[in-house]
Amino acid sequence: MSNTQKITKAKSFQATEITYREAVVNKRGGKNVQIQVDGGPLVLQIPLMLTWGVNERVDEQTGRVSYDMALQFNDDSPSVLKFLEALKVMEDKIKNDSCAQMCKSWHGKTKMSREVIDALMYPILKYPQLKDSQGKPNGEPDYSRYPTMKIKIPFWENKFNCEVYDMQSKPLYLPTYTDSSSTPYTTIPKASHVKGLIQCTGLWFAGGKCGVTWKLVQACVRPPARLLGTGTCHIMDDSDDEEADNILSQKEAEKKEQSSYSNYDEKEEIPEKEDEQEDEDEDDDEEEPEPVKKKKKVRRKKKSTE
Repeated sequence: MSNTQKITKAKSFQATEITYREAVVNKRGGKNVQIQVDGGPLVLQIPLMLTWGVNERVDEQTGRVSYDMALQFNDDSPSVLKFLEALKVMEDKIKNDSCAQMCKSWHGKTKMSREVIDALMYPILKYPQLKDSQGKPNGEPDYSRYPTMKIKIPFWENKFNCEVYDMQSKPLYLPTYTDSSSTPYTTIPKASHVKGLIQCTGLWFAGGKCGVTWKLVQACVRPPARLLGTGTCHIMDDSDDEEADNILSQKEAEKKEQSSYSNYDEKEEIPEKEDEQEDEDEDDDEEEPEPVKKKKKVRRKKKSTE
């Protein structure tokens, strides 16, 4: 992509301002119409959005390999919702122009009804289908749910022509890379989030059908959080948890303070017990007095007188 190309943030995209270049017949007999903004290609900077990863598709007849990914809309951020509304306006404008002033150039007819255009045009936004009483899709879109948007991953001559970075703008894949293990197919995993640049490659007309295509130019990838085996703590901080932790710390400090006072009182009583013990020890150390020996009385016999 040229550095001079204008980049429009998706949340600020004014879809009513798009214009069209003259239809060009391609080598297959179909037509292509470039969609522009301010006289240049339509390049949008999309907000961070969920993707289900890169899909690989192989044509059974030709063996041609192609890649694409779906961006999932939701209400995670105002930017995503504004982008969604802008695409609705864009699709509505293209359909109205298709059955009015552009009808002859695009379809070769002077007039077509809006109902016919609705049936011929593949929608930019793909909604989940409603289900019948047996729980099977009935082919009708469920507008109560959020849609997806298909983005093509440029790939030809066995080489991807787009750029992929991590959230710190470090390259994960560049077209100059020769390592086959690092490609958009491997660096944009399922359930990751991406933000980046997409370009509208225009309207196509073939086989009585038509549609709008988009391609990926650059992407920054935020991989899904793997809870186990990464060696990284994924537990997020929460103000409620911080408050609970502070309360526990306060209670522990109070218990510690009470315990210190209790130990001090016990230390004051210990000397009395030691004195008593010393008295007992002193009593034990006194020697018993030796028993007084009784003096022996010597009786002398009286001499007899004759």
